[in-house]
Amino acid sequence: MSLRELSKAVGMPPPTVHRLVNVLKRRGYVRQDEETSRYSLTLKMLDLSFRLMGRSELRLHAYPVVREHVLRTGQRAFFAVPAAGEVTYIWSAGPDAVATYTAYGREMPGHCAIFFGAEATRRLSCVRMSHPHEAAHPETIAVRLGGLSNSPDAQRMLCTCAPVSDYTGREVARVGVFTHAAEEGSFGSTGPRAAWELARLISVRLGHLPAAAAIAV
Repeated sequence: MSLRELSKAVGMPPPTVHRLVNVLKRRGYVRQDEETSRYSLTLKMLDLSFRLMGRSELRLHAYPVVREHVLRTGQRAFFAVPAAGEVTYIWSAGPDAVATYTAYGREMPGHCAIFFGAEATRRLSCVRMSHPHEAAHPETIAVRLGGLSNSPDAQRMLCTCAPVSDYTGREVARVGVFTHAAEEGSFGSTGPRAAWELARLISVRLGHLPAAAAIAV
């Protein structure tokens, strides 16, 4: 397309469009024909397309699994894509309805970025699981969650999450459940198992075949 055609298509003044396409040229997403001065996309633009499609596929497979769990158990859950700085919260809004909220680019409890040990003084009560054995022994996590939630420096929120893997076995997202400390109840024992089972179900939908046996919720 010519600069004039681009300007008309996007509804921006030609000087603005010229500046933007020059940035895209420098970054390798656009090329300009030396003879006609017309612009076209390069194959590098496919990188952005595949990234977007990958994120859409993740949401496509995660949402029905998480929605079913939320409606069945009443727990609040989330699905996070750390590489994209994106986390979507899902909670029950009625007998057969859920509400969702997606946040971008912020470090939040749902990202489960807080570890225990040296990080235990942080103001988040989160446990990030990496192995199914952790969910198989929830009493350990229950003790950790309880100890941190009772800390005067902790937020009144408890959260646990597990990794979601694609068909290559690579971790591509995190899924988990959360609750307020005042409503903790049996969360320390049920939360880890629920998070790992959600991760397993979504991973299977993405083509991952986990070696470990399923953990019953």
